Amino acid sequence: MKNTFFTLLLIFPLLAFSQILWDDFEENRIGYYEFVHGGMTERFENPNPSSSTNNSELCAQYVRNPGEMYDVIVLVANGSFTNLEDYLNGSKTMKVDVFSPMPGIPLQITLEDSSVAGATNYPDGRHSIYTATTTVTNEWETIEFIFDSRPDNSVLDANVTSLILLFDIGSNSDDTYYFDNVYGPEFNNQCASINSNPSINLADWDCHWNIGVCPSNTPCSSYDYISGWLNQSYNPDNSSINTSKYCGSYTRNPDGNGEDVFIMYFKNGALDLSTNKYFNFQIYGPPRPIYVSFQDNAGNEVVPFNSNVSSLNTWEQFSVDLSSGLGKDIVRAVFFIDQSVINWDEYLIDDIHMSSIALENKNISSSKLIDIYPNPVTDNLNCYFENNNEVNAKIINVAGKILFSKNINPGHNVIGINDLTSGFYLLEIKKNDITYFHKFQKID
Repeated sequence: MKNTFFTLLLIFPLLAFSQILWDDFEENRIGYYEFVHGGMTERFENPNPSSSTNNSELCAQYVRNPGEMYDVIVLVANGSFTNLEDYLNGSKTMKVDVFSPMPGIPLQITLEDSSVAGATNYPDGRHSIYTATTTVTNEWETIEFIFDSRPDNSVLDANVTSLILLFDIGSNSDDTYYFDNVYGPEFNNQCASINSNPSINLADWDCHWNIGVCPSNTPCSSYDYISGWLNQSYNPDNSSINTSKYCGSYTRNPDGNGEDVFIMYFKNGALDLSTNKYFNFQIYGPPRPIYVSFQDNAGNEVVPFNSNVSSLNTWEQFSVDLSSGLGKDIVRAVFFIDQSVINWDEYLIDDIHMSSIALENKNISSSKLIDIYPNPVTDNLNCYFENNNEVNAKIINVAGKILFSKNINPGHNVIGINDLTSGFYLLEIKKNDITYFHKFQKID
């Protein structure tokens, strides 16, 4: 991916580091980037992978917005903070690896309640401020942010929602920064209790990221790269078949022949097709042809898949039968969208996983006539639908196993789910020869 920056984490005094890794831009991410003033690329080539401080392949690149003196990156925790007092008194610290163009650049982190804090009402909603300064030029260094002030004492730890990171605070520069390995304060991570099998749950952009992508062929092999830009994004339509808060956003970057490629490799190795032979994913965007080539480690095609995105800006489900590849090593999926056409269209992609049953391509729909709530849910799932006759309802886990099946009546129904473990599930309802899938999350 090419472009810009991303830094939001916390670094505090020198006594002890925080216990939680928020983001390493490769496998681990438990926070979400809600807003960025400048340009940020979340998975960029490490400018110095030989560094003893940070030798990982990928990092974040951030290009500052010169139109903003207080250029911000907003990172939101996936749950409530447990104890910030340790960061105020210096017994724990927040840190991030930074690669900056010069020493002496002031950095700042603000913890705030974003429901109160606004652009013009300082200090309201600002729980605490932490500061740091870069010390080297074009080298990786681990930065710790030291407690500076407590602007709004009325903000309780439990009300803090966001980490605000600022580079070169108070200036109008357009400098480029790189950062990596963001460690922040502990919080009640909503994903922690969700057991994700990396052989099944490949990427959902909410809790799991078990695929790899490379921004070029430099850090990875000649087969593992991406031409365009892939980032995390808010789901613009979570009332449809995709109820996730977040999804992946892929923007094409075609060459003069319109060629563009997005390659993902599977971090757990070759796909195990003995039980789960269906490769599932959802796409949202303009109607375009898509082609997916499932390949072995040498780049040989094992299974091809041709289809089309048929509806404008509507989530569509695709399910690929990989049974013909049984006994062969499928280590990557190569996506071609609107091949040989020059455009810079954006596509959203989500819920990439394996299953033992096929999710019906195209024949999956959403309807205001069918509704489920609450979501996430702890004990009782409410299901409402309008129809003249009873319908069959199933609950299916991410491996494709049917855990619940019975006929339910029109109107309001309550389905007890206390026996389900924490995780993501599909509620399947068949009505008038159409299959409706609604994803929901069970939490304890």
